[in-house]
Amino acid sequence: MFKPLKISIAVSLVCGTAFADPALTVKKSGRAPASTLKVKSSLVPTFDVYQKKVVKGKVEVFKVKNIPLLDLGEEREVQASVLSPLRLPASRDLELKETRRRESLNVLQIQLAPYNEVVNAPKAVTSTEAFNKIPDVKILNPVMEPVTKDPLVQLAKMDDMQPNDYKLLQALIFLEIQKKYELAMGLFAELMEDPEHRIQALYNYAMTAKGMGLNSEFRQYMIQLAQETKDKMWQQKATEALVKHINVLETSDIALIDPLVIKYEIDVTKNEEYQLTRAKHYSDKGQLGLVEDALMYISEKSPLYPDSLLLTALFNYRQGKVDDATIQLEKLMAATDGNKTLQLRSVAALTLARIQFQKGDYKDAFQSYLKVDKSNPLWLQAMVESAWTQILGEDYEGAAGNMFSLHTDFFKNAFSPESYVVRTVGYLNLCQYGDGVQVLNEMNKKYAPWKKKLEDYQKAHKDSLTYYDTVKNWIKNSDLKEVDGLPRSFIVELARHPAYMSVQKQINAYEDEIVRFNKIALTLIKMERELIAKQNEANKDLASAKKGIKGDSPSESAIASVQEAEKKLLSYRIQYHIAKKARVSIKNLRSQGIARIEKEKSVLRAQASQALAGRFNEMLAGLNKVLDQNEVLQYELYSGAGEHLRYQMAGGDVNEKERPELKVQKEKSLNWKFKGEIWEDEVGHYRSSLKNVCPQENGSNGGVAGLSEQ
Repeated sequence: MFKPLKISIAVSLVCGTAFADPALTVKKSGRAPASTLKVKSSLVPTFDVYQKKVVKGKVEVFKVKNIPLLDLGEEREVQASVLSPLRLPASRDLELKETRRRESLNVLQIQLAPYNEVVNAPKAVTSTEAFNKIPDVKILNPVMEPVTKDPLVQLAKMDDMQPNDYKLLQALIFLEIQKKYELAMGLFAELMEDPEHRIQALYNYAMTAKGMGLNSEFRQYMIQLAQETKDKMWQQKATEALVKHINVLETSDIALIDPLVIKYEIDVTKNEEYQLTRAKHYSDKGQLGLVEDALMYISEKSPLYPDSLLLTALFNYRQGKVDDATIQLEKLMAATDGNKTLQLRSVAALTLARIQFQKGDYKDAFQSYLKVDKSNPLWLQAMVESAWTQILGEDYEGAAGNMFSLHTDFFKNAFSPESYVVRTVGYLNLCQYGDGVQVLNEMNKKYAPWKKKLEDYQKAHKDSLTYYDTVKNWIKNSDLKEVDGLPRSFIVELARHPAYMSVQKQINAYEDEIVRFNKIALTLIKMERELIAKQNEANKDLASAKKGIKGDSPSESAIASVQEAEKKLLSYRIQYHIAKKARVSIKNLRSQGIARIEKEKSVLRAQASQALAGRFNEMLAGLNKVLDQNEVLQYELYSGAGEHLRYQMAGGDVNEKERPELKVQKEKSLNWKFKGEIWEDEVGHYRSSLKNVCPQENGSNGGVAGLSEQ
């Protein structure tokens, strides 16, 4: 019944479609794009921003500022056609058969038996006591309904990036990501001339200088930024950078940085190096309260803890707390026991020994003097002072033995006239008068000619800078036995003093910085040559990649290879251009930086010269004092020798009194009979084998002979 109907409907639809009018008609024909238009593999039009042009016979790459309107062609336009009404077949009447009905089934009857089970009493699942143990829960505070506000969306003007903005972005990439400090420095140097970017360029230029090891350049510009800028954000950033890199600054810079730290509430409680620098600065200024405030932030586990202990000891000593200072120094010695060559340890040992010497604790003082490292410039002075400690502790054999070791050929270039006095006093108290006279003759023979040389030099060199030149000339040729009339050993001792060495160390750091500054231009020239070579290699790769593009439909990998080669070539060209410009832009800053360093070096040279002149005067005064005491000691020696002869001729007995020996452990102590060799690591441990042949009572008051004029 239904099959013929389906067929007739299908035929009518086919006929209607066959004779229907088209639904769309072409209104306007399209136009193809320009032949010069470049299209990516993704069918997206593209335009070369960087193009080449020939200027004076040379090919240069330039950036197109105004991109022209691209000719993309036109698409075909279509419109809808007027459609004729559909011709549908007439509807037909359907004859439906009557549905056959069936009778319903009977309702299912279910009979249930009655429920006669007995239900037991309910079980107790809790008790009154359990309810009493439930803790009270406090009522939560009411939560207020949140107050919402309608968002106020306002359109803001978006500024386009200018050429200097791109230049700043490039410089930051070189600085923070690629670590190409020379290229970054060149770009920042250019931006420092732009008022809009000057502040940010100053900050980043200083950070670039820090990355290249130009510490004084970092200090100069970062402090300049902190002082000049009125922008609080950049002033705070500059302060944070100065605090972070406090190790390359000068101690006096704390006077500028500390107020800014307080102003911006910068947390420096965990910056132990900054706190130690603060302590040193305020210690120099005598502000002991701030010294104590700074040292409290340095923990016992910090590597700077020994430095803080030394400052704490000096802080307590200046307040008259000698016992507390001694405890701090002893802690320092224990903390540095693993590194006995540390200069800080030698300074602490000498300071501790002098405090113990002042307190009359000669035994402990002697042991502390021995802890001064032999490589330290203070070691020779420590040995002489330790011998005086032995004299006052009545260990004359030890004093004479240790000073004798300093008079051997091993120390022939050492300047220590006082050691002859100590050795003579030791012999004098042993009643070994002949040996004492011999020591004085040796001293007079060695140092008496020096007195005139030193005085002549002092008269001829009124300007303190000449002292610096003398030391400098000797350092250039250290084999010279005499420079400007001064003996080599005297110059060595003059230049070993910490007052001069600390300043000279800073001068040497400036010299190294000048070398690094000069190296920047050489590095940029080398970089230019490398970039030219890379450009040539990239050109070859680009030509090879273009050969892989064949036909009208090249593969995506071939197109990607060409694009990658073009990208590399463009990158090398840009870097070469920046490196070339950087040499010119850095030139002025380099000249200014070197001129500033030379000026600061002149100030340091003046300080070093004054330190050398002061030390020269001290050494000359000490030599004059020693030589003046020569006659006094000779008188005591001859006088004592005469009395001793009369005493022996009268049958007097030798003094058998037991005296304390200030020495190290028994296995390290050496009695010597000199045969031409002294071991450096044993100096300070020698003892004279000469016996005490003095009468029962040495002097009328039992004191140490030869110290009345000391």
